[in-house]
Amino acid sequence: MYTLCAREDELKIRGNILIAAFTGVLVSGAGAPGADTSPVRFIGKTKYLNNARAVVAHTIDDSTKYVTNCIDAMDKHGIKATIFVSTEQDPAPEDRFFTQLQVWNLWPRLRQAIDNGHEIGSHARTHPCGRPDTEAFCSAAYTDYEVTGSRDDILRRTQQPYVWTWCYPCGHCANYDFIQKEIAAAGYIVARNYPGEAQGRHIRPDLQSWDSNPYNAAYTQVVQKRGGAAKSEIIDVAILDAKFDEVYQRGGIYNFMSHPQWLDYGPEGFYERHLAHISRRGDVWYVPMGPLYAYRTIFERTEVRALSPAAAKARFTVSNDLDPKIYDGSITLEFRAPAGMAILSSGRKLAERANEMTDRWTQEYFRREGDHVYVTVQSNTTLEFLFSVKAPAADAAGVWKASYTNPDGQTRETTLNLKVDGDKVSGTIASQRGSAAISDGQVSGDDISFTVVRRGNGDEIQVTYKGKVEGETMKLTMQIDGRDPIQMTAKRGS
Repeated sequence: MYTLCAREDELKIRGNILIAAFTGVLVSGAGAPGADTSPVRFIGKTKYLNNARAVVAHTIDDSTKYVTNCIDAMDKHGIKATIFVSTEQDPAPEDRFFTQLQVWNLWPRLRQAIDNGHEIGSHARTHPCGRPDTEAFCSAAYTDYEVTGSRDDILRRTQQPYVWTWCYPCGHCANYDFIQKEIAAAGYIVARNYPGEAQGRHIRPDLQSWDSNPYNAAYTQVVQKRGGAAKSEIIDVAILDAKFDEVYQRGGIYNFMSHPQWLDYGPEGFYERHLAHISRRGDVWYVPMGPLYAYRTIFERTEVRALSPAAAKARFTVSNDLDPKIYDGSITLEFRAPAGMAILSSGRKLAERANEMTDRWTQEYFRREGDHVYVTVQSNTTLEFLFSVKAPAADAAGVWKASYTNPDGQTRETTLNLKVDGDKVSGTIASQRGSAAISDGQVSGDDISFTVVRRGNGDEIQVTYKGKVEGETMKLTMQIDGRDPIQMTAKRGS
């Protein structure tokens, strides 16, 4: 069952709160019980996943045989894309769009691409494209067969749980409000255009953020040899790279589009040279277009509230009213928190990760920068910060009488005279054969360990003791070089 996403509601939400939200103003729960006294403080939601500095999103169009080459090149460089395909299973040769093949040749590779972090988007079933794109043409072309049929084809033939993104064939019909509403009613959350192809305006729309109208969404620039009627070439890699550098320095979204049939491949080709320039940066989020736009909605609609802290923990709820099938991505939250804390999401301990490349949108983890912690979690969860409470050291100081049975069956007695300073243990151990100093002694909670070096007849033997202090009793394991360990018990007393 698809949830309708009416354009008016989306634009109203974005118009009212988008700018404020990205400044962190919409922090919920700042005054909740315990929020001011807890050593953990919620700072705000981060603009991009994992608090990335900038975003790279890529889109490619058309069901041609070159799609596989393009996916292989992207995977080589770690770029993630929305792959727009026209889904008609076996069009007649005269109906094929340029070099479009029967899409069934692509499905196995598309399923693999989904597993590797790409998204499959709809480019209609038959790629209806007409000039001029009159209202009559668009009304006739955008049928349920094209709009919802292509969506259902993708869901039926792949493991992708949802189809977030539509691409207007040739960019036509994107400006009609009734067409945008039809796209929204089919459940798509974003629709990418291809503006002004005949006039060459599609080459560099220069959008460097989310589009204010997600159902007529532009991009930053084209990366391909030519483009439509304008026959404009953009193959100067330095120019392509400079535009990315500009967006990256501004902390924006670099969203570039290509047609695989208009690219060259290999390390010396302009396409892969550009991919190499923009790829594998630890402070960039690499994400397809649909999940990128979903993140914006998750950001806007998610509330974080501090709960009353429980024993040795701080707690926060993370919630929104979004359909988890559509908005299945994670969100990153910034906290100020002391070091050495375990972080749990719905009872599951989160893994800590370094400042590595961010190229998935549904994972959960946390990353620390000084006293700032960036927690990436799914929606509708409870976060718990568990304080690291070190158990007090056991009272090991004093004189202990120990006894043990050696391998020959003889009982031996030993006296331990222990001194404790913090978690350090020193002192002596004495028996009928003399005494020796303790070294490398440690006590942590009720765990105790120390080493004794015995010397005699020009020989030196290291004996290691490990065990636990249990009130007035100490149970130890004595290890002499590679021999079998010996169990011994010591009682407190002189």
